[in-house]
Amino acid sequence: MFFLIVIFQFLSCNKFKTETVIKSSANKESIKESKLAVNDPLKDDFSFPVDSTLQVKMLQTHVFHDDEVDKKLENKTWFGLFKNKESYTLSETKVSIKRAVDDIVDINEGEETGWEVSASVKDTCVILIEKLPYFVDGNISSVKIPENIYPEESFKFNFKGIEYTLFATGKKKKEEPDSDWIVVSNYKLYLTAIIDGKKTTELLVAKKSFDEQMIRIIFGGDIDDDNKLDLIIDTASHYNVSSPTLYLSKPGGKGVIKPMGVFTTVGC
Repeated sequence: MFFLIVIFQFLSCNKFKTETVIKSSANKESIKESKLAVNDPLKDDFSFPVDSTLQVKMLQTHVFHDDEVDKKLENKTWFGLFKNKESYTLSETKVSIKRAVDDIVDINEGEETGWEVSASVKDTCVILIEKLPYFVDGNISSVKIPENIYPEESFKFNFKGIEYTLFATGKKKKEEPDSDWIVVSNYKLYLTAIIDGKKTTELLVAKKSFDEQMIRIIFGGDIDDDNKLDLIIDTASHYNVSSPTLYLSKPGGKGVIKPMGVFTTVGC
């Protein structure tokens, strides 16, 4: 019965659109890449990264549905990326997971089927990540990056002496001839880095279509303490889903960056 309720609530919020309508951003350099020598694992499948292959556990601080959080995760050692004004820190923190009212599912008085996740550090929590061997408590260097990179757009920047470029390919069109809103499909987001004179390009995200959603860059900076760029990107393609995904450079090997973990949740 609980499963049926959750499915009903999800479908009740679904507007059954196959592509997203997003307001266009006009201040980024245009780019068109016809032939890319990149590490691109896709063939015909337009879904990357695949959530089930990402093994690092992640959480956020909020109240979530019963099947979205495992109480046992409370026993892991956690680090949090925290924001205080314009600065960021990576800090080890205790995580509490306790029952709470799920405003979407719990319709009877006294019901508490949801899970509330909280951290002992009280600064604004961007994301919680299970402890990895190279995590160190301390301040985190960050870089300002546009939230959205649309097809045929790019953003070049320097971080820790390395030149990076974020760029996207795909299709975009105006919703209506006189509209400021565009429809995005066949979307791919890439990151290029020039390190020691060598240029390397990695695929970050690929989505066939969107439903009132757009790939959103949440954070850029050095999380794993190797003086290279790491990213947190919301890779969800549906307006009712959130999927903050962790990309780290240290496990990337010969590549620039590698997706490591994701925490996917559904709204209503």
